[in-house]
Amino acid sequence: MLKAITSEHRINSLFWQLPLCFFDRLGEGLDLEGGFCVPYTETRTGSVIEISYTIRYPEYKPKAQRWDIRQTGLYHKYDFATGQSTYILINPNPRSKAFTKIEEWLFNPYSEIQDNPFWLHSMLFSTYYPACRSRIMDLEREFLPLSDSAFAAFIDEPLSLKYHNLNTLTKLESHFLQLSTILAGAIDVLDELCTLLRTTPSLSNASYVLQDLRNQHRQCVAYCRTSKHIQQRIQSIARLLADTLLLRDQVVASEQNKNMLQLNESAVFITRLSLLYLPPSFIATFFGMNFFAMDQNNSTIVGTSMLWIFFIVSAILTAFTFLVYYCLLHRNSPMVRRLVQRLPQINIQSMKQRFRIRQRSGLELEHFPA
Repeated sequence: MLKAITSEHRINSLFWQLPLCFFDRLGEGLDLEGGFCVPYTETRTGSVIEISYTIRYPEYKPKAQRWDIRQTGLYHKYDFATGQSTYILINPNPRSKAFTKIEEWLFNPYSEIQDNPFWLHSMLFSTYYPACRSRIMDLEREFLPLSDSAFAAFIDEPLSLKYHNLNTLTKLESHFLQLSTILAGAIDVLDELCTLLRTTPSLSNASYVLQDLRNQHRQCVAYCRTSKHIQQRIQSIARLLADTLLLRDQVVASEQNKNMLQLNESAVFITRLSLLYLPPSFIATFFGMNFFAMDQNNSTIVGTSMLWIFFIVSAILTAFTFLVYYCLLHRNSPMVRRLVQRLPQINIQSMKQRFRIRQRSGLELEHFPA
């Protein structure tokens, strides 16, 4: 259908940039070209001028209660000799706000439609871009509580803001960055339209449209300036929050170091105390075993020749203790894994099942008549 329209009205091939911008960006799970707009494109052939561009703008969905970034493309062909205009408005929604307003203007024609061929450009910007202010207010309403909490935070007290709030600030910053980008594209288009109307003598009767486009330009500049201002505030608050969280972690680490120092002092005290009582305790335990006895007649200590059992058992137990300690420290090492694999696997479920079978067989034998 578009090919038939373009061939019938001899539309320039640059027009195809507009419909190529409308595709399923979320099909691959990626929001592609989220800030791209086809720039203002102008071609002149004799008395014919062709203008095309796309604009992006925020639009609120009442049912879903969320904001989306929408896109609209406009192609305008104007013949200065005949005064005839050809418009092609591209929008994914057949009943968009701009289409509804165009119907109202066409079925209730005003004088400016006939006097000025650029009325549609002014109507397009005045329809969609006032929503930028509401979008900025909603984002700012989400940002200000985080900003106040970040300024009121004390390092030596528990923080109400956590690391996930940094993700929220980064997300808000990306929204303002996208908004500033699409507003910058709209400002460029409005600049070009104002320049065209101001420098074209045959369009001198379009002074009120030029004035309206200038007002739209000023509003977009104000929206863009506000968006950049809040974006810079978000960046400063994000840095402040990151530094606060870092300093808070350092305070917690310092407190933990103090606790560790106290524990180390306690360990040193216990170690010194052990050095005092461990040798006497070892001597008392060693001579208190049954390997030694007191000869009352001769007043001497008599020892048995089986004392080697004590040293062998102690050596084996010490080696086993160090082996268990090594396995606990190096439980992820290849050698320990191979050792564990060689050990017989104990299946708890199978043992329970065998125990139940034995119990049942025992009960059957008890009830079996002799």
